[in-house]
Amino acid sequence: MFSIGLIGYLVIKIKDEPVLNYLNNTKIIYPQYIIITSLLMLVNWALESKKWQILIKPVQYISFITATKSVLAGLSTGLITPNRLGNFIGRLSFIKKEHHNQAIVNTLIGNLSQFISTLTLGLIGFLTLLYLEFEILNNTIIISISAVLTIGGLLLYFKPSIIDINPINQFFSEKTRHSIQEVESTKHAIKINILCLSLIRYLVFCIQYYLLFLAFGSTSFILYLSLISSTFLITTLIPSLFFGKLFVRESVAIFVFSLGNVDTTLVLIVAFLLWLINLAVPALIGSLIWLKQKQND
Repeated sequence: MFSIGLIGYLVIKIKDEPVLNYLNNTKIIYPQYIIITSLLMLVNWALESKKWQILIKPVQYISFITATKSVLAGLSTGLITPNRLGNFIGRLSFIKKEHHNQAIVNTLIGNLSQFISTLTLGLIGFLTLLYLEFEILNNTIIISISAVLTIGGLLLYFKPSIIDINPINQFFSEKTRHSIQEVESTKHAIKINILCLSLIRYLVFCIQYYLLFLAFGSTSFILYLSLISSTFLITTLIPSLFFGKLFVRESVAIFVFSLGNVDTTLVLIVAFLLWLINLAVPALIGSLIWLKQKQND
């Protein structure tokens, strides 16, 4: 429901500010940055493929190429399901059926590592935004809160059983408790590798976003980085329907970047370009891979 409200906000913004009339006036000044962003898409999904290969290795060995096919197939099935929950459908098509349950649990570790990276760094970025634009916080407070958030995120990642306590666990099913135990029992060496890859992948996301703004002439690095991380944070926390949060992502971006007085037209173009490069094109490739794999089964 909230995501529908955000889409409504996007429509209102476009209506109030004749965005479509200004699209022709928005010029790409440095096209090389769009090319670099597109190349970083390969790095982005290579990192996710490596994560998947490491996570699935204790259950079933797959090559990096197979892991990449699995991840792209999962992207295509996840894109057409609410909150991309169908992600594992495509991935499991490359995994033996007897390993499916364990593979789903291992997927949780990868998702959790990426979520914690986004949550922690996103909150730090949001705090920085409050300091830069509203002077609400000082450096000491930002550093202190950031340290607490980082420690809390790491504790949740390495010891998720901390949330399996009263009254929180009253809302957990037996299956959820089992999953928490499985995640906690995973070797720390694997978790550290996955977390490092997730952090690098998050940085790649941010760099891609910033490079697209650079392509149109924007240059304020610290401000834009805090706006970008805040956008990723809010987008991650908001549930959505289909297509990798298309429209929801753009609505959040317009709202957040308006705090930094960034032109609505530019934000809309950059957000859509990022969705096109990072999700739409890889998902199209993934759908072809998934259909071919289903035919071979």
